[in-house]
Amino acid sequence: MNSKPNSILMGLLVLSVFLWISSAHAEVKSTSIESTTYRFEFDNDVFFNKDNKISSGLSLQKHSAIGESWNALESVPRFIRFWGKIIPTLTKEGLVCRAGLAIGQVIQTPDDLSRSDLIVDDVPYAGAFTLQTTLYAFSDNEFRGFEITAGIVGPPSLAEQTQKTVHKLTGNNDPKGWDNQLEIEPVINFNYMRKKKIWRWDTPVGLSFDTSIDGHASLGNLFTQVSTALEIRFGYNMPRGFVYVPDPIGLSMHYFASLNPPKPHIASFYATLVLRGSAFAHNIFLDGNLFRDSHSVDKETLVGLAIAGLHYERKNWGIHIALMESSDNVDTSKELAAEGRERLGSINIEWRY
Repeated sequence: MNSKPNSILMGLLVLSVFLWISSAHAEVKSTSIESTTYRFEFDNDVFFNKDNKISSGLSLQKHSAIGESWNALESVPRFIRFWGKIIPTLTKEGLVCRAGLAIGQVIQTPDDLSRSDLIVDDVPYAGAFTLQTTLYAFSDNEFRGFEITAGIVGPPSLAEQTQKTVHKLTGNNDPKGWDNQLEIEPVINFNYMRKKKIWRWDTPVGLSFDTSIDGHASLGNLFTQVSTALEIRFGYNMPRGFVYVPDPIGLSMHYFASLNPPKPHIASFYATLVLRGSAFAHNIFLDGNLFRDSHSVDKETLVGLAIAGLHYERKNWGIHIALMESSDNVDTSKELAAEGRERLGSINIEWRY
């Protein structure tokens, strides 16, 4: 069975850097779901006992405490609050505001790590390292968000060095094909998302059920796509707002659109199901570099995705576990060595100050 210590090591590095940067702006607050929230996200295919395609995704995120307006956000730089005020649709009356910052890495590999030659009929070796800023406004009924992703694909992402070093330290097989990874390319992406709650049901004993629809568009050389989704939640003492859909980086959006549950001092436990359909014009991990020649594979334009999750939240922390599986996003009739479906598990750990 393949080990994944490279992801854990990178996560610890990212965690240290992010907390060091954040400490200069930290404030003591009463703890609640609406307080400043940190999230560590670990996405990996080890949950499915495999090691190919999107093999690992990591991010560390900071989401500000909620503000009644962009001017009211605390510990958020003035220029970020300025952009929140001028981006269309983010200033609708009745919505509260939040700003998020995330740093992350994603790694993709073909199925056979023992080969040093270019595997022309499987996905490329690829790594991306990104910084994301998210501005979003929401209520219990609707969500509006805008995200900018900037980063680098290729050797500066450190995907090769991280994987090889940790494999050597732990006695695992050395991945041989990183000389064939995607070329260096700066990436920038703009994401916009809207959600609307369309149905809800509550009971006197604290059980509730709600359903939302989601529309999302991405434009950039990382991903260019449009998608729509149905999001279903069911559970006990659920927080108001919207479920977070795990994101290996850049494919969706990082956000924490939760409001305090009906009983803030006791635990929330709930399950979710997200069904998404996407149409891709560009996916750098399959289409290869946009501005330079590189290895690529024939992708499927239309891709479906199902994500099932379990969520447990307390006043000052939460843990979220999800399994996700897509329809074929690679044309396996042409790319004979590639696995068509993307399968990942996700663990998100949140803590609040």
